[in-house]
Amino acid sequence: MARIQEYIKTQPYVLFPNQIEIEGHSGVQKKILNKASESLKGRGLNSVLPIVCLTDSEDKYRLLTGLPIYEAAKSAGLKEIWVFLIAAQQAEASQWLEQTLLLSKLNETVINSQDTTDFINFINDKGSDLTSVKGIGTKTAKKIIEHRAYDSLEDLQKKLGTKRPVNWIRAFKQRA
Repeated sequence: MARIQEYIKTQPYVLFPNQIEIEGHSGVQKKILNKASESLKGRGLNSVLPIVCLTDSEDKYRLLTGLPIYEAAKSAGLKEIWVFLIAAQQAEASQWLEQTLLLSKLNETVINSQDTTDFINFINDKGSDLTSVKGIGTKTAKKIIEHRAYDSLEDLQKKLGTKRPVNWIRAFKQRA
């Protein structure tokens, strides 16, 4: 078990859904929850870990993040769910959680040279549906088409701006 501080131990952990205490409902659209549930049924486990902390009961844990994942796992009929356990009470765990949420925004998908090459090939291909990539609407697709052909990420950024192409590559990678 890893130590965050001398007295707080953390680790991924497998729990039964009935060991997790929740409050309320996530409010996530049923369509999205159903899609997540189907994905979980196919794999039989969750790969994104909700975060839980200790309670006063020995075999109960409080859900701090990931209520939609929990709901989808229950709907999928998973007998067990992976969680990240912060071995501390809620007040102390919440402080650690704040830092985690702040830093997780910086934890973007890494793109490599093959991802970039695949994306450049995709946008240069006249048969590609450019709007199938999140962040590329019809107007942007027209701009991309107007400035074809692209030799590299640098060329793409020179013609269309520096930040958006990197986001498009990430979105393209996730849809593949």
